[in-house]
Amino acid sequence: MASQAIDFSECPGSAVLKALATAETGLEDFGDPARDAGLDAYVASVSEDSWPAMTTAARVLAVDYMVHQLATRLRLIADRKAHPEIAAQEITAPLIVVGPPRSGSTLLQTLLSLDPDNMTSEHWICREPSPPLALGAPSPERLEAAEKRMMQLFELIPDVFITHPYMIEEGAGALAECGSDILSLAFTSQQLWCFWGGDSYRDYLTEADHSAAMQLHREFLQHCQWGNTGKRWALKGSDHMLWLGELAAQYPDARLIWTHRDLSQQLASLASVQAILRGMNGQPVTPEIRAAQGRKAMDLQWAAIEKGMCAREQVGDSRFIDISYHDMMSDHVETVRQIYEWSGLTMSDAHIDAIREWQANNAQTKHGTHKHSPEEFGMNPDQINAQFAAYTQKFGFGFGIRPGLTV
Repeated sequence: MASQAIDFSECPGSAVLKALATAETGLEDFGDPARDAGLDAYVASVSEDSWPAMTTAARVLAVDYMVHQLATRLRLIADRKAHPEIAAQEITAPLIVVGPPRSGSTLLQTLLSLDPDNMTSEHWICREPSPPLALGAPSPERLEAAEKRMMQLFELIPDVFITHPYMIEEGAGALAECGSDILSLAFTSQQLWCFWGGDSYRDYLTEADHSAAMQLHREFLQHCQWGNTGKRWALKGSDHMLWLGELAAQYPDARLIWTHRDLSQQLASLASVQAILRGMNGQPVTPEIRAAQGRKAMDLQWAAIEKGMCAREQVGDSRFIDISYHDMMSDHVETVRQIYEWSGLTMSDAHIDAIREWQANNAQTKHGTHKHSPEEFGMNPDQINAQFAAYTQKFGFGFGIRPGLTV
């Protein structure tokens, strides 16, 4: 680990982290300096808000993670310079699931990925993207390195595999997410806030212009697309509402899919997952910490939804299709069919068969039950419905409120 060369009594600054990445790779070009805004905001937040309470093991993990993300950026830029074909790749009419965390967005991306004509990125290529796939299939050593790095990241919080069961069987071959796996290269990710960030980083996520990060997102897709045979991207980002305007501007022909779920289920599940992720600081997550995280999760969720609704108003409703988690759980195939019809696409028999086969082999509780309740996080139905009133009025979903099934 490059982090072995530093003193962990204080959080290293951005310049130190970049120097470590340069020493590891022998490269110096990190790309557009505007992409450092996320890094600077995150490092400042970790240092001020989280570092004092982190164990040494957590500090080592955090620094190694940040250095690796920067080293990955260096390698992506070097590949782009060496192979101009990457920059020539056109990203056309991607399907992008933009629903909030725990609203069925992962399941929906999985269902879309089963179409042979769709492309998705996987965890391994987000961790070890160089060299590009056009230069040859990844070696076993490269895949093993990605698997090891992914599993090491979650050693402090094994309960995360119950909330994200696909990681158990698929490991680094599991589908990647735009925020936690791609935009984290620009240090623009709600997951990073859950890991080691604090209030100042939350403010960065909700208030900053993320156009530079979205440009990196496009460059990453171009990198992965070169040598890929799929026709269109099927993407998912559970924090896309924090930069929905920038996303829509970057991909003006994207089909944007907003997933919705009863807030009593969605918010409690989100708070539970984020409370688990708080264990990344190496300390036990007490019931008091879990309860406090419920309030934080709800507040950030409202900020994201409010920002997303404002962006949607500017972008236009015609760019979006709204999908009910509850409808999707009732009929996977019909939900995808509705999305395809709206997008001007046709579901193939092969895609339908693949969905039905996947569903038969992947029960929701296959790897354990994610247990949580709104009560343990102190969630008050009336208070939440009042806070989310604008969302409830527009889409019909609230705490204990969901539109009737349409499938």
